[in-house]
Amino acid sequence: MAVRVAHVACTETCRSRQPGVWSPARLGACPVRPPCRSPYVPLPGCLPALASSQVKRLSASRRKQHFINQAVRNSDLVPKAKGRKSLQRLENTQYLLTLLETDGGPPGLDDGDLAPPASPGIFAEACSNATYMEVWNDFMNRSGEEQERVLRYLEDEGRSKTRRRGPGRGEDRRREDPAYTPRECFQRISRRLRAVLKRSRIPMETLETWEERLLRFFSVSPQAVYTAMLDNSFERLLLHAVCQYMDLISASADLEGKRQMKVSNRHLDFLPPGLLLSAYLEQHS
Repeated sequence: MAVRVAHVACTETCRSRQPGVWSPARLGACPVRPPCRSPYVPLPGCLPALASSQVKRLSASRRKQHFINQAVRNSDLVPKAKGRKSLQRLENTQYLLTLLETDGGPPGLDDGDLAPPASPGIFAEACSNATYMEVWNDFMNRSGEEQERVLRYLEDEGRSKTRRRGPGRGEDRRREDPAYTPRECFQRISRRLRAVLKRSRIPMETLETWEERLLRFFSVSPQAVYTAMLDNSFERLLLHAVCQYMDLISASADLEGKRQMKVSNRHLDFLPPGLLLSAYLEQHS
């Protein structure tokens, strides 16, 4: 340390006595003291050489992956989103970042992967399709209620297509079909009616009465149409729920100032569920 201080003092003395002609090469001719034997070099070259960066020795794809991983690690220092949806979006973004392993070109020897490039997935194809993206953007710009209606419509449309592609009208496989379990039968009921059945105090006697009437009628005449005059709106609601649970079609209309209910069977035969709606509600109450 003392040698370094003396060297600096010597340099300053040379600069003050010979202004304008001082240079690092003339430090050895300083008149004040002999040439410095300090291990340090003059100022223009005094900075140590930078160590060769590990990133520079890597290939372009590895270097890109290195910076991506570093960005993902640094993202842990960013305050997390407090909302559930915001947190989910942040986790999805981080997950997508980890999927980016190459620089977009085919994998080569630098990447250590000799496998052929994978074909683009359905998500990538959908993003590259302008029509799909237009429909997706229109869906995302709608309110939550509108999105729910669209999803419900697509779900019902898928069920109707499956039913049309299924067995013929004369073939009824509901006995061995798992879609006709009591739970699936209850899920066939519309969401609004399910909410009423779960939250309200349902008169079980009325519900059981309608179940017995429908069972007795369609067991004898599965292709006939059952009609009933109902002025009570809550009783009509219960009848609609029973029909949907039994996979029957129900509709109401005005007739001479009164409400008439019509119920029909969509199948050739009538096969009621093994567990009726009233018993199902009692088990899950």
